Amino acid sequence: MSEQIHAVTMPKWGIEMTEGTVIRWNASAGQRIDKGEPLLEVETEKIVNTVDSPFSGTLRRIIAESGEVRPVGALLAVLAEDDVSEPTLARFIEQFKGAQVSFEPDAAVGTAASAAVHDAAPGTEAADDEPRVSPHAKRLAERLGVDLARVRGSGRNGRITREDVEAFAAQSSATAPAAVGGADNTAVRLRLSPTRVTIARRLLESKQTIPHYRLSIEVQAAALVQRAEQAAREAGRRITMNDLLVRACALALVRHPELNAWLEGEEIVRFARADVAVAVATANGLITPVVRGAEAKSPAEIATVTAELFERARRGELTREDISGGTFTISNLGMFGLPRFDAIINPPQVAILAVGVAEDRVVAIEGAAAVAKMMTLTLSADHRVIDGAVGAAFLGTLRTLIEEPQRL
Repeated sequence: MSEQIHAVTMPKWGIEMTEGTVIRWNASAGQRIDKGEPLLEVETEKIVNTVDSPFSGTLRRIIAESGEVRPVGALLAVLAEDDVSEPTLARFIEQFKGAQVSFEPDAAVGTAASAAVHDAAPGTEAADDEPRVSPHAKRLAERLGVDLARVRGSGRNGRITREDVEAFAAQSSATAPAAVGGADNTAVRLRLSPTRVTIARRLLESKQTIPHYRLSIEVQAAALVQRAEQAAREAGRRITMNDLLVRACALALVRHPELNAWLEGEEIVRFARADVAVAVATANGLITPVVRGAEAKSPAEIATVTAELFERARRGELTREDISGGTFTISNLGMFGLPRFDAIINPPQVAILAVGVAEDRVVAIEGAAAVAKMMTLTLSADHRVIDGAVGAAFLGTLRTLIEEPQRL
């Protein structure tokens, strides 16, 4: 009879995912579902993904309701044929054991873990002598000062993994004090969403493990503003300064490949193509959709890609592929009037560019005071990979491209 019952479990999308939030079900209990139909939506990290049913059957039970958080491999619902009895269904649910999923960075992800819906059968227990804490998690806990006795393991038999330690450290740093507000001041305590937990974990990891240094440079932006307006007229569509900055950064990255790279363990991975991530603020937090091969795209082509990505970001429709694999990031807060700021590197990338507002400033030009439209660029770089002279050379190339935008 088990071949007629299929378990809907929390999928594992990517090596960093340990849990997901059920956002909504696209079907109701008792409804017939065809193979390939959208079954539910799950939020993980910074995106919402749709889980399609790989089987046909009746949605007999929904175990996890909308808004509930479940670990990878946990039972969410059950699909079964109509002739499966209720006692058989209840026994299946009672005896169900989630897929055995390893969260170690160097572990392979099995098909049972990556499938959103699969045939479920009682799993086998792990060996009793398996260490309770993975070696990766133990080393990270020592570095972050995390008390492993307070960490709840999500691995097999409650084993503590690297991701468990990172999540605990991120949540601990974001936890509010027990007493909040005064006697006459009402306070609301909100649980961090999966998106905010992921952002907190990654930023904590970046600040604590990456030796940042920062280089700032002021560039004349008037020509870039004019070039954006001209390009928009020629293309008959909106082209922004940010689109030109993506193009300029991509060209500079090709000339300075040391910055167009990842650091993975003790290996530097340099890329031939500049896949530039652009930070976008949404209601759910900051996300970074990627413009792939930006060095080979015209400003108009980049504008088309970024407009589509930004719109989908605001609608919450970005996929994992849209936000993964960037080789360099631009964070532009100029629209908020900030003259300058520092940005935190998005690992495994090794650099990020912070862009301030283009504004009129009094500057010295040929020995005399003058008013010019200036913009401050601040490069945050990983000193393990990029020497200061290399970062400075990159900014020099970028300034030339911005001040002489005909080169774009």
